[in-house]
Amino acid sequence: MKRITIKKGLLAVALILSVPAASAGGSGDGEPMLRVAGDFLEVRGFVRETLPGLNTSAAYLELDNGADRDLRLVGVQLSNRPGGVASLHTTEERDGISRMRPLKVLPIPAGQTLKMAPGGLHVMLEGVRLRAGDSLSLELQFANGETRAVTLPVRGMQVGNEHHHHHHG
Repeated sequence: MKRITIKKGLLAVALILSVPAASAGGSGDGEPMLRVAGDFLEVRGFVRETLPGLNTSAAYLELDNGADRDLRLVGVQLSNRPGGVASLHTTEERDGISRMRPLKVLPIPAGQTLKMAPGGLHVMLEGVRLRAGDSLSLELQFANGETRAVTLPVRGMQVGNEHHHHHHG
């Protein structure tokens, strides 16, 4: 008989990434997503709180590129969180198994919106402990050398209060 071992951190990440995100308009409880408008880039987003005893979470952003040129997101840095690491990831399903894969770049075509969501694109956060009501500052780094500072609200898991939507395609 084989014994299956699941690391506590990986289980927490799977739970965080499997909880559906709220719509772009808000969390469903009246709390809007943060909006940061810039030259031609509008950023909306939020961060999931960490589970007790763990230090891994995810941030979900919507990046609306209103410029007439493509943008390429190449990195994310945590501000004021020593020891914390942020990285771009996607979740892919193959043969019924979901796996996270790091990404080096996320293109944001001119006039388009890049949407991150649980079970897909996200900013992986490691080495942080976050509670609902906190905020987290990130620095978005683009291939052309530009950066954008954003501070995102931290939301609770709210597993029972959100609707599950599955999209196949």
